[in-house]
Amino acid sequence: MRRLPSTLPLLIALTGCSQLADDELQFRPECGQPIQIVDALVELQTDDYTLLELTVEDRCLTVRIAATGCSGDQFGMDLLTRGQIAESTPTQTSARLIFDDNVTSGDVTCQAEFERQFSFDLLPYLNDGALPTRFSLIGLDTTLSIE
Repeated sequence: MRRLPSTLPLLIALTGCSQLADDELQFRPECGQPIQIVDALVELQTDDYTLLELTVEDRCLTVRIAATGCSGDQFGMDLLTRGQIAESTPTQTSARLIFDDNVTSGDVTCQAEFERQFSFDLLPYLNDGALPTRFSLIGLDTTLSIE
């Protein structure tokens, strides 16, 4: 009977651990919804909001906004990118925040101002190979340095 090389079980174990780590990176609920890759950014409509705060920690982007409406509970926001990362030093990429107040055009809405916080996971889009990067938010004239 042939014996397996002693390194084979170790290789299998490491491959399994590597796969587990990759799966964990793809779902980080503490970071919120993942950044979405789309074909076009400029043509997408966004409702009016005021950016209050923007922070990045461990590739988790946190956005705090203010907007008018009858309640902040119905507000929604997505983070979209075309998926292009310029190979410079540091790398450069951009994304756009699309805010939806969930009010149909022409409907009457309240004028109360509400604050709301949204979180977005920049992994696996901004993997280790893409760092450090200058991350620009289209339409906000804001660029973050992410290391």
